[in-house]
Amino acid sequence: MPAKGVKVPDGHGIRAFGIRLSRGDNPPLPVLGGVNLHAAAGQVTSIVGPSGCGKSTLLDVLAGLIPPDDGHVEGGGDMVLMPQRDALLPWRTLDENVALGAVLSGETPRDATGRARATLARLGLTGFGAHFPHALSGGMRQRGALARTLLSGRRTWLLDEPFGALDALTRADMHQVLLDIHAEHEPTLLLVTHDIREAVTLSHRVLVASPRPMRITREIEVDAADRDGAAVQVLDALRMAAGVT
Repeated sequence: MPAKGVKVPDGHGIRAFGIRLSRGDNPPLPVLGGVNLHAAAGQVTSIVGPSGCGKSTLLDVLAGLIPPDDGHVEGGGDMVLMPQRDALLPWRTLDENVALGAVLSGETPRDATGRARATLARLGLTGFGAHFPHALSGGMRQRGALARTLLSGRRTWLLDEPFGALDALTRADMHQVLLDIHAEHEPTLLLVTHDIREAVTLSHRVLVASPRPMRITREIEVDAADRDGAAVQVLDALRMAAGVT
C-alpha cells in the first residue's frame, strides 16, 4: 500500500517538493528547509551530507512516517524503509525476522522461510537463521535487516546507512550484493550515507545536502568510467554547502 500521504503516479520514482519540517518547541528547531529532490525510477540515488543535517528525518517523511510542515511527496508507493538501527524483533529468530514481511503479505511461512534462508546465505549468514538477534553481532544484525529489506518485494527502497555497522571487507562484499540485486530487479533505491566512496560506487546520482536546515544544494551524475572524478565533485560540493573553502 502507498505510504500515508503519498500520491502515487505512474512508475515508482520519488519526487519531493519544498519539504519543510521543524521539531521540538521553545522555539521549534528547523530540520528540513525546503527539500526538493528526484530519485529516478529504477536507479540508485544517494544523499550525502554532514551528520545531523536531517537525512534520516527526510527518509521518514518520504516514507510517510512523519508529516511535513509544508511541501509534498509524489511517488514511491510500494516502499520499504530500512532504518539505521536494525529493528529486528528480539523474540523472533533471524529466519523469522527476515521472513516476516513476506508472511504478512500472504506468503506461506514455509515458502517465506525458505526464501529467507536463501537470502541470508547470499549475505554470508548461512547457519545463523536459528539464532535470536541478541546472539548476533551488530554487523550480522545489520545484514539481517538488509535481507529483510531485499525479501520485502517492494519496488522502492529507502536505505539509511545500511552498511554503517560493517567492517571494510564485509561492506565491499555487501556493495556487490546490492549492485547485483539492483541489476536483477531494478528497484528505485534512495540511499543515505556519509561515505562519499560508497555513494559514487553504488549510485547513478549523488545529492549533496546542506547543514541543517537541510536542502539539496547539488545533484551530481556519476560517470561509471570516472567515479574518482565524481567523488571529487561531491567533496567540493559538501565543502561549499558547509561554507568551507
